[in-house]
Amino acid sequence: MKALLITGADGWLGQSIIDCLINDFSAVKGIELIIFHSLDKTKFIKKQRLKKFDDNNIKCSFVKGSVTDDLFIRKVNKFINLKNIKDLRVIYTSSVIHPEKIIDFNNINYLGLKKFYNSLNKLLLKKFTYISSNSPFGFNKSQLLFDEKSFYNPIGEYGSSKKKAEEFLLRKKDIKRITILRAPWFHGKNMPLRQAKFLNNSAKGLFPLINKGLNKRSVVNTKDLAKAALNVTFRKTKCQVYWISDTNSYTMIGLMKIIQNSYSKAKNLKPINKIKYLNLPKGTSSLFCLFDLFLQKIGLYNKYVHILGELGQNIECSSEKYRREFKDHKWNDIVDSIDEELKEAEKIL
Repeated sequence: MKALLITGADGWLGQSIIDCLINDFSAVKGIELIIFHSLDKTKFIKKQRLKKFDDNNIKCSFVKGSVTDDLFIRKVNKFINLKNIKDLRVIYTSSVIHPEKIIDFNNINYLGLKKFYNSLNKLLLKKFTYISSNSPFGFNKSQLLFDEKSFYNPIGEYGSSKKKAEEFLLRKKDIKRITILRAPWFHGKNMPLRQAKFLNNSAKGLFPLINKGLNKRSVVNTKDLAKAALNVTFRKTKCQVYWISDTNSYTMIGLMKIIQNSYSKAKNLKPINKIKYLNLPKGTSSLFCLFDLFLQKIGLYNKYVHILGELGQNIECSSEKYRREFKDHKWNDIVDSIDEELKEAEKIL
């Protein structure tokens, strides 16, 4: 039996992968079983969505538990043996971004990944796709975009934990088996509450920007990251690492303009002449970044301090390598998707 295992399937990216599959099952041609993993929920896919898998002769199974739990890992391997799976492909999305305890960064993002990968039967494992981040690379220097040749320079425990996970996988001799996708700031459907709050506050001019918001950020629609994950998991690839992002980077003030224009149009308001935002002085982000690092050094973590520490920084990447290889990928930049994203954010709030 040929199977696909998606870890973190109930998360933002996991749900986007499910949507991507439902829209085009040809992406997983030949797969007979899809195993959806979640931390504590196993009924996050509605019946009408599950029926679409049945209609395409794909069975669905659910497993729950933490990737750090030995019992869960034994359960996964027992399940694989019981189903007589001979061809296993994994898309590993599990990660913690804003943990309750700072030690969770290392325990979940690095040790959890390491334990999970080492437990898999390599004779059955055909492809392992790992979703990484821009965080192992810190902030841009000299306006150089991050690409596949960039050097690691993590700032804080999240970046360090993702760096260690990447290094662990890249040390493996399984060059053809392992692919790493590096993604910047997410946007798109199935968003968590934090993203809905960001969009809502930005639309109403209640979100802070540092030094007029002239710093630049790369973003990625989770729909595109989902497509990329399926592409590298089921198609031949030339490389082991790819950056995945929207076509363009945006200044923070540029993102505010896109969001506020969409909001004004949706609410039949007058076109905006001037972008509204809360202005924080130059250097604020750097101060919060230093404070964030101090807190993490003494074993504490505050997500608001962390976010403000990144808010005024340049974090840009280039996805040209992936785009050259997968020219048939049709992209969904934020200018094309923002109207629907704002509608979803309003429903969440």
